[in-house]
Amino acid sequence: MTRHSALKTMAHHWPNRTTTKAKIPMNTKGKLVINLPGILYDVAQWVMFPLNMLISGMCHLQPKSSVWNEGKWQNRRLEGSGKPLDQIKTEILEQQDIAYNEEDLVRLYDSLPNVSAKEDLVGRYWKGKILRTNGSVLDLAEWVIVRPLSLLGIKWGKRYRTQHQGDPLLFRWADKLYFPIPIWGNVGMTDIRWREEATATMNYDHQPWKDYFKLISNENGSVVLLGVWTHKHIAGGWFTLTLEDSE
Repeated sequence: MTRHSALKTMAHHWPNRTTTKAKIPMNTKGKLVINLPGILYDVAQWVMFPLNMLISGMCHLQPKSSVWNEGKWQNRRLEGSGKPLDQIKTEILEQQDIAYNEEDLVRLYDSLPNVSAKEDLVGRYWKGKILRTNGSVLDLAEWVIVRPLSLLGIKWGKRYRTQHQGDPLLFRWADKLYFPIPIWGNVGMTDIRWREEATATMNYDHQPWKDYFKLISNENGSVVLLGVWTHKHIAGGWFTLTLEDSE
């Protein structure tokens, strides 16, 4: 099966690929979802400017360059660990607690179908999981923030309310209380080209960051996206987003 036909097959089986209005939002019954005024996102990102600058600077200190979309990248051969892509995909979907070879993740990303920001992201809540590579900024976040908070029942995700309004970081406690963390400001959702193909992208209003997404699975009623967070031309880490209430 060619990549084009595979994309058409997966798109055909992915529900709600129509318009934002046709989407079914997360069932919020029995859940408290907090919304913050837009001005707070602008103020918070300015207050946290030194921290956000530090995060950006750390991308330049990663042990590997993690540059996958600059220069003559089309001529760069990706070998990775040699694992078949199906095996890598299975390890990710099974949420195995392992470190991934970053070239494997890039190879997998290139093989996946694109998604639409407006049709597939907007109006939905997502559960996040960091994919460790033992060399990314997100690895540090996993060890210092995500895992300690998980001991308290706090997990992270993202929420896209409209095409121009979203939460790049949404914490939830015991799947009952949902509260946004506005320190990175607001985000918008659009389709932007990365590694030659335009796909759904979370674009930060005030940070030089973007998150690019592709569809890794729509099987057994669970929609899962593979995401890469970038600071300008540097990939700062990889993660997955699983559609809330699709598990």
